[in-house]
Amino acid sequence: MSTNNKKYIYVYSNIQKITDFRPIHLAVTEHGIAMLRYGITQDSFITILKDKFSDRQISINPDTHIVIKQIDEYLQESRKQFLYRLDLRNCSKFQRLVLNEVLHIPYGQTTTYQLIGQSIGNPHSSRAIGTALANNPLPIIVPCHRVIQTNGNIGGYLGSSHNNTKIYLLQLERHHSNV
Repeated sequence: MSTNNKKYIYVYSNIQKITDFRPIHLAVTEHGIAMLRYGITQDSFITILKDKFSDRQISINPDTHIVIKQIDEYLQESRKQFLYRLDLRNCSKFQRLVLNEVLHIPYGQTTTYQLIGQSIGNPHSSRAIGTALANNPLPIIVPCHRVIQTNGNIGGYLGSSHNNTKIYLLQLERHHSNV
């Protein structure tokens, strides 16, 4: 008699197209939020999950997860932080170190790749930090958009040189911080 020890990853989606951030897809494990993506189809999101979490059974949940509600509040400028456990176990040790440091950047403020490197004890790792942030599994929640280049340039966002989303998020936070 075999027992099913397969672990699940639960998918929550908010399909309504209100902003460029829609649809929003969230993957949650028993340990917390494991992945967030927006602007892609649910099928594309599931394909990504199958690649990243091949040991898990994917279950689509029709309900709206509390974190999607929190993201809506953030985009409507009524929330400055997210309250939910994060599951970063699928990240490398270095990436977890970087992402945990980025979580400490205050809302409406920025820091540099170099300063992140200094704070994690690796001051010459700006490129590696950029790579870790380009592969951030939880954009917006882990605010990699708050990390800019030392010369003041915005830099890329999620591995792309197209940084309109990063600029939008920074402006949203600056506007809300000044209110």
